[in-house]
Amino acid sequence: MPPEGATKLQVEHSTANARPQKRAKPSGPIFERGPDLVPEKCVKCLLKLPKRLTPGAVQSNRVGLLVNGDAVAAYVSNAQHTYEVSLDTIFAAGAGGEVAMGKEGVLVPQAAQVGHIRQLDALSDMAAEVQSLASCVQGGHHLLAVTDALGNARILATPLHAGASGGAAEGGAAEGSSGRHLLQLPARSRGECGWTGLVMRPSAPEEDGSAGAASSSGDGGGGGQQLPELEVAVARQLARDVCVYRGGQLVRSFGTAQVRGPTALTFLPSGQMMGGCGNAASGLLAVAEEHQVALWDVRQGERGGCVQRVNAYNGGWPLYGLAWVAGAVRDDEAGGPAGGLLAVTGAERSVVMLEPRKWHIATKWAGCVKYPATHLAPSAAAPGHVYVAGLDYECAAGRWDGSSGGAAGNANSSSGGHGRAVLPPQLQARGLAQEAAASGGAVAAAAAAAAAAAVLDDTEGGGRAGLSFRGDSKWLGLAHAVLPASASASAASAGVGGATGGRCRDLLAALSLSGNLFVLTAGAAAEG
Repeated sequence: MPPEGATKLQVEHSTANARPQKRAKPSGPIFERGPDLVPEKCVKCLLKLPKRLTPGAVQSNRVGLLVNGDAVAAYVSNAQHTYEVSLDTIFAAGAGGEVAMGKEGVLVPQAAQVGHIRQLDALSDMAAEVQSLASCVQGGHHLLAVTDALGNARILATPLHAGASGGAAEGGAAEGSSGRHLLQLPARSRGECGWTGLVMRPSAPEEDGSAGAASSSGDGGGGGQQLPELEVAVARQLARDVCVYRGGQLVRSFGTAQVRGPTALTFLPSGQMMGGCGNAASGLLAVAEEHQVALWDVRQGERGGCVQRVNAYNGGWPLYGLAWVAGAVRDDEAGGPAGGLLAVTGAERSVVMLEPRKWHIATKWAGCVKYPATHLAPSAAAPGHVYVAGLDYECAAGRWDGSSGGAAGNANSSSGGHGRAVLPPQLQARGLAQEAAASGGAVAAAAAAAAAAAVLDDTEGGGRAGLSFRGDSKWLGLAHAVLPASASASAASAGVGGATGGRCRDLLAALSLSGNLFVLTAGAAAEG
């Protein structure tokens, strides 16, 4: 308000010199916290393979999953061979595997038996040790791909039989059976054996896939079904190159900038706004190079197609795992569908979430495991969680926003890396409450009770605790699949109370060097 007696000129002058109000910043993306994760079943099965498992590289992933109706199967690679393992006995009615809690809230896997184990001849007798195995379902086919240490890749496509209880067992049939296709991708050049990674996606999902069928071998006459046209990327660490195949033909190859070469790769979804390339119609290829994530657009020719490089870690900490977390972000301004984040993990023992519009670090889950994290998988039942496997024998699931706590020890500590893990808030509160009851002084009891209440006080609502289990040796791979509501009904009836019914469940499989296959099923906690 102008002072009394001020002239009209003075009032206009004071109004002109007034500081304008700051423009409100846009709200931007909002992270979807989502429900908590509740374990339902945790078992371990001894695989009786013809030969002992070979160690492979640190980040090698040699296990895959397939859910086809009520049939569940796992695929395991060892040396130059690949095997199919039936998991139907684990999910049969009346099967055990109820959740048992151990010390510090760690899940204790129960012993179980697997069904048949058969060798897949089409994916066996590779030129070198198999380093990576990938499994997915596209165009009515189950696609199973393996690549060896030299970079040679094979993709076996088997038509799915919906509603058939033995659909998952079709992979064990002899090569050349009806409807099966085998696609071979030889290495670009022969070099030294080392880690190789493989990812695949359909390049033309709306088409009939005639190009892919032309480059396949086998019978190919299974009911007129044709193999979908695939885009496959193969990375070789020691050769420091990445090769992209489309329809069985090599369409692009590029070298990496870092000395250590690529250590992980994944395809990003198409049709989403991403920094550096706008709306990528065909998606980007994310490649981990030491502590950086390189984003490649295979359509471009400028600078080799590299549109962005993001420093996810400090220098000297290599990355070992990449995964796209769908439905993790929603934008209230745009009003569009929920977006996603790129999850990165590695030797720094943390999960970093990269926001794709500006490629900056959105959140960070520090100290997720006690040793370098080598494998990463997102959760479909609870999008706010990710599964992380450590270098030794630890597998943990927690919120990627960092609210699940972390491990206190690390591989460089004076204790040799055997530090105690930070307890979940519920267990912390229980311990503090016990201290309050055991303490004789009223002041100490009141302080402990207040600390317990503060631990459980979560401003965003909901519990913060994750879940974890421990294996018996080094992990050789981590695979994730989705159990639909119909297939998980029996698991929900035998699971822990509090899990929601009618929703999809997470199916996680982890393979250890000792030959044990650990299987975990988990679902979203009931709201309210």
